[in-house]
Amino acid sequence: MQFSQQKRGKYLIVNASGRLDASWADHFLSVFKEHIRRGHHHIMLDAPELTYLSSAGIRALVQLARSVAEVNGSFQILKANSFVEQTLTTTGFGNWLTNELPSDMPPASDGPSTASKDGYETHPLEDPSPMLLSIPAAWKPWERFSPDRMVNLRFGLSDFALGIGAPKQANEETGTLLGEFLAVGGHVVYQPPHEGERPDFLLAEKDYVPEMHCIQALNCSGGMSHLVRFAPTAGKSCFQMGEVAERALLETQSSLAALVVLAEIDGLVGSTMIKTPGLLNEDRSISFPELKEWLSFCGERVYSRQKALVFGLAAKGHHGKTPLLLKASNLHPGLFLHLHAAVIPYQPLESGVISLRNTVQKFLNGPSPLALLHLVEDSRPAAGLGESAFVQGVCWCAAIKNVEEDALWES
Repeated sequence: MQFSQQKRGKYLIVNASGRLDASWADHFLSVFKEHIRRGHHHIMLDAPELTYLSSAGIRALVQLARSVAEVNGSFQILKANSFVEQTLTTTGFGNWLTNELPSDMPPASDGPSTASKDGYETHPLEDPSPMLLSIPAAWKPWERFSPDRMVNLRFGLSDFALGIGAPKQANEETGTLLGEFLAVGGHVVYQPPHEGERPDFLLAEKDYVPEMHCIQALNCSGGMSHLVRFAPTAGKSCFQMGEVAERALLETQSSLAALVVLAEIDGLVGSTMIKTPGLLNEDRSISFPELKEWLSFCGERVYSRQKALVFGLAAKGHHGKTPLLLKASNLHPGLFLHLHAAVIPYQPLESGVISLRNTVQKFLNGPSPLALLHLVEDSRPAAGLGESAFVQGVCWCAAIKNVEEDALWES
């Protein structure tokens, strides 16, 4: 089979010529799944040159239609010849057929619709008010563990947080289970501090509110003010994490912002806590090589083509101040970050302006998370892995403006 395509507004028109039979069905489906992966959810199959359609081909079309329906897209077959039209009509799929272009499709002369030359498209949301930041627990590496410094936190639908803690439980073993976590819209993903163990998760369901015992927590409450979508362009194939964070600061016009990223992964660079801070009985410095007993660093960029759910804080412009719970970026001068990322098996992401709460709930109610990483940079000359990057996705963000933000810094 041969394929060609053109983008007109929100629609992707794909011309397919040849036979859609058992020999070509898998290839046909993989081509269209890649279009969906790249954010094309309103697909028209231009079919006058589709000469044959078998049951295997119909099965591929059914899977294609289901895939776009999962992301509220649309699928139609345009100008099918009499053989294909009769085959689809007699098998009960005549509703896909049309001879007319949609009324909201722009003229071909308009060319492809792109957000901007740099790949970003921004949408202001209904809640322009800044988020409120609280720091109820502020453990810093590598302080002695003290049970009386742990705080119990409940994460409601308007809470976004990251830190180190353990799920609330009946026994007294919390100190041995302290690991890193993130919370987005009431849903918590938590990484137990044992090498090779999969992350656990607590989802807000009905009256249930997830709770964590924490020694470190950065908690933001409120709503997001902007949605920023990013997708590849002719000259840009991926988006660096620091670049996305700087874009969030730009769009919110702030020096400190909260951001949630849900995106297809090009490659993540991060660490995982494999030994709990609950074992520390004195304040001390832990450096390489002993650090490898506590943290596992990825030796390569990982989890390509999966999805990442990231929450964190980004700051810029705090000249003359030393960050306490933020890390200075070596690759983006003046930028400070603290970011946790949950890795989720790939699911397509809806296009347009989408609800953070509904989207995250859908993703976390699917296949279980694969990992949770504390995102870091590796700026070593030559051998360094660089920073995490994404192919395409969405970033919700909001400014943080309240007095407690000063607790992130020391003069």
